[in-house]
Amino acid sequence: MTADDLAVGVLSLADVRPAAIDGAVEVLLVECSAAELDFFARQLEGHLPIRVDKVLLGELKTITRRRMPRRWRAAVTSFCHLPEVERVLSTTDVPVIALLTEAHLETLHRLAQLPARTRVGVASDALETAHNLEHSIANAALPNIVLVGTGPAEGAGLGRLVRRVDVLVCSSSVAERVRRIAAPSAQVIIDDRALDPRAIEMLAALLVSQNGGTTAVTAPAGRKRSSAAPSEGRTPRRMRSHG
Repeated sequence: MTADDLAVGVLSLADVRPAAIDGAVEVLLVECSAAELDFFARQLEGHLPIRVDKVLLGELKTITRRRMPRRWRAAVTSFCHLPEVERVLSTTDVPVIALLTEAHLETLHRLAQLPARTRVGVASDALETAHNLEHSIANAALPNIVLVGTGPAEGAGLGRLVRRVDVLVCSSSVAERVRRIAAPSAQVIIDDRALDPRAIEMLAALLVSQNGGTTAVTAPAGRKRSSAAPSEGRTPRRMRSHG
């Protein structure tokens, strides 16, 4: 299966009927840490025929002045950075899409099997990653668990979190660190997150529409059809995938 075939397959999940993306295009990815850049870049390049230009949030202004923004067909970033990325790119025609991550279904299933009032915490090497994962678990509204909070997977903060929970959800990169200080009775669940497929579908539809493809989405009965085409003018369009 080619990258174009995969792109069309992703789009078909959203009832989009486009032509394939015409070759690999370049997309700007903005995040606050190298770990987050690598995570999102792997996810995006694994699903779509694109080249990801990874830029740290703190370097975005400098990079935008030094490079040619017109080569970017779109910019993507996580929700918490969306306002700042939009502001920096406000003098360009680059549309901005917000990305969401979610806990794997296997993780939610394991949490659902826990006894009532089980205390659950979330740890990661990046606090933003931990908050995103916690938000995804909270959205599942599991009645049997109590989310205690999040923390970095290092230092005194991790020690305090571990002492307050029965189960700790963390990424594979910090699992050994967590197990070393967790109580023998504590359960460690590894979850490396997944990119919300709706964000991938939105980005794919945008890129196809820029290539002249049909991007009309088949809407449920009683609702209007929508398009993911970028807005006209100089201000980037905010495009969100709602969880």
